[in-house]
Amino acid sequence: MKQRLICGLICLMCFVACREGFRSQQPQGIIEYEVTYLSNKSSMPTNLLPKKITLKFSGNKNITTIEGFMGMFALSNIADLRKNRNITLLKVMDKKLYYAGERNEAPFFFEYMQNIRIQHTNDTLQIAGFKCKKAIVTFMDTTLKPFDVYYTNDLPVEEPNRLTPFKDIDGLLVAFNIQLPNIEMKVVASQYKKVEIKGIALEVPEDYKKVSKRQMISIINKLLE
Repeated sequence: MKQRLICGLICLMCFVACREGFRSQQPQGIIEYEVTYLSNKSSMPTNLLPKKITLKFSGNKNITTIEGFMGMFALSNIADLRKNRNITLLKVMDKKLYYAGERNEAPFFFEYMQNIRIQHTNDTLQIAGFKCKKAIVTFMDTTLKPFDVYYTNDLPVEEPNRLTPFKDIDGLLVAFNIQLPNIEMKVVASQYKKVEIKGIALEVPEDYKKVSKRQMISIINKLLE
């Protein structure tokens, strides 16, 4: 009995060590994306809108940030894959707010993407040094235009799209579309930086105030009217 207990503890320790080893081998770094505006029905001139998006990822967390207006505006989404939760951060001038989504709730960026279909293809393309596969996204709502998505397995991030409408795509997104109120943009990776991302960069800052989803949507809608 004692020998079985010892063997069981050894197996458990080996399993934990393997899992920790796997996590430590997970890639981390920053991907920078260039933004092209496909449509802009807001009152804000396109040349004043953000031109870049950054994705920071480490282990089971990542943060996507759109920043513009000379640093006065920033919209971010923290994806916590361990807790299956997205958190939206909004900074406008000196106002700093956040909304903690429900479990498995899609990021604010992708709320419009309901009932989509993903068609995988055999097409490939080199983007930002990555070998990428192509998929086509179509909508049940035929008034919405389909668009192409490119993704890569060169960076073996574990389930990078689990909390997004692209959960059926098993690679890191390199090119895709985003829809915000009155604005549609195409996002394409321009470079990858292999750097260490410290945990504090993937947490909600202490000076951010919690708001409801309705409040967050109302504020963003007013900004992009």
